[in-house]
Amino acid sequence: MTRFGISFDGFAPVRDAVAIAREAEAAGAASIWIADHLGYRDTIVTAAAIAAATERVRLVPTALSPYLRHPTPTAMALASIAEMAPERLEVAIGVGNPLFLQESGQAVVKPIAAIRDYVNALRALWSEQPVHLQGATFALAGAKLAFAAPYRIPIYLAPMKEQMLKLSGTLADGLVLSAGLTVQYVRQSLALAAGAAQAGNRELAELRRAAYIIFIVAEGSEADARLLARKKLAFLLRNRFLDDCIADSGLPIDQAGIIAAVSRRDLDAATALVPEEAVDAFTVTGNVQTCARRLREYVDAGVTETVLVTTGELADRRRSLAAAGEVVRRI
Repeated sequence: MTRFGISFDGFAPVRDAVAIAREAEAAGAASIWIADHLGYRDTIVTAAAIAAATERVRLVPTALSPYLRHPTPTAMALASIAEMAPERLEVAIGVGNPLFLQESGQAVVKPIAAIRDYVNALRALWSEQPVHLQGATFALAGAKLAFAAPYRIPIYLAPMKEQMLKLSGTLADGLVLSAGLTVQYVRQSLALAAGAAQAGNRELAELRRAAYIIFIVAEGSEADARLLARKKLAFLLRNRFLDDCIADSGLPIDQAGIIAAVSRRDLDAATALVPEEAVDAFTVTGNVQTCARRLREYVDAGVTETVLVTTGELADRRRSLAAAGEVVRRI
C-alpha cells in the first residue's frame, strides 16, 4: 500500500492537532507534517505535543526557514524532540513564503546558498562538535550543542524552482513538494531532482519523494467540498513561487490579485479569484473513487509518500481522514 502522511497547517488549536494526530496514527498514517506558517501555531511546539501523544508516526516540522530560525536553537529544539520520539523526528527546510517573510522584515536573498548553509549547519551541530561557519543568513563561531542528536535526523528540502529542486537531489535526504501542483508539474519537478541525484552518483531509491496534496473527500454536497478546496487554494496560491505551475496549468488565475487579497487577510476575495477548474487541476477532491483515481496519478508521477492536506472545520478534517485509509487502499 502507498505510504501516506497527514499535514497540519497551524490554523487549528494545538489540542485539536493532537487529537487528529492520534486519529491519523490509528488510521494508518505513516507521518505527520506540521507546517510553519508565520502567524499561526508554532510547528516545533506542535511537533513536541504530538510526539508526546503518539507512538509510531514520523513527525516532520516543515518547512523551517533560514531567514527566520537561527540554526543553533533550531538544532537544539529538533534534537530534543528526537530524544522524545526516537527515530521518528525528521525535518524539512525551505525558504518560506515571500509575502509573510516581507511582513516580518525579511527578504529572500541568495536562497540556494542560504538553504545549503543551513542544512550543513544543522548536521554539524547535531554532531556535538564546535561549528565555525559563515552562512548566508547566520554566523557560527564555535557554536556547540552539549548533546548529540540521538540518530541521524533526515532532512528534506521544500523546493519550488529548478535550482532548489536540483539541490534537493544532491544535498538532502529527500524533498517534499508544495501542495497546489498539477500532476504534470510534479512529474517535471521530480525529474529535475532525480536527474541531479543520479548525476551525483546517488541511487534514486535513496531520495525520499513526498508531496503535499490538498485532499477533501465529499460526503453529501460536493459543492461544499469544492468550496473548501478553493479556499485552501486561495491561501496557498499567495506564494509567488507557484507562478510557474500556474502558468503551466493554462488556467486564468490572477495570482497578483490573490496575493493582494491575502495580504489584507481578505480570504473571501482571494477565493473568488480561484476558478472552479483549479479544484480539478490542483487538488484531490470528490468521492472515494474519484480521490483514489486522482491520488494514483500523483503516485504514478513518482511520489513515494503522499502528504494529505485536509481542510475545513474539525468535522471536515475528520471526515477526510476517516476516508483516507480506504482511498489509499484503492490505489
